[in-house]
Amino acid sequence: MNEMKQTMPAINGTRQLGTSLIEVLVAVVVLAVGMLGVAGMQASALRNNQAAYERSVATFLANSITERMAANRAAALNGDYNTALSSSCPTPGGGTLASQDLTDWITEIRSPGMLGTTACGAVNCAVVGGVTVCQITLQWTDQRSAVSGTDTNQLVLEVRP
Repeated sequence: MNEMKQTMPAINGTRQLGTSLIEVLVAVVVLAVGMLGVAGMQASALRNNQAAYERSVATFLANSITERMAANRAAALNGDYNTALSSSCPTPGGGTLASQDLTDWITEIRSPGMLGTTACGAVNCAVVGGVTVCQITLQWTDQRSAVSGTDTNQLVLEVRP
C-alpha cells in the first residue's frame, strides 16, 4: 500500500507564527514592573505620612506643657517643671501643681494615638543672660521610617515662660 504523505503547504512571504504571544508576555512583564513601582511609592508615602503625623503630635504635646507652664509661671521660673529625659520615663506623681502637670503630660505623651509607650518628655529651665529659657524635649521611637526597624526621633522646643 502506498501511503500518502500529507504536507503542509508552503507559506509564501515572511509571516511569523507566535509573535503575538511574545508581545503579550512582554506587555505583562512591563505592567508587573510598573505595578511594583506604584506599590513601592505607596509604601514610602505611608511611611512619610506617619512620620509627619508623629512630628505634628510632638509639636502639639510640646505646646501642651508650655501652656501648663505659662499657667503656673512662678513654678516654671523656679524650676519646678525640670525633669530629665530617661529611658523609663517615670511620672513624678502628684503633690504640687507642677508635678501633677508633668504626670498628666507624660501620661498624655504615652497614651494611644499619641507617640506611643516608648515616648518620653523632659523640661529643663535655666537662666541664660538674665532670662529664663525652658527647653522642652520629646523623644519617641518611629517604627515605620527606619530601615533597621526602629528610629529614635527628638523634638526640642525652647520657650520663655
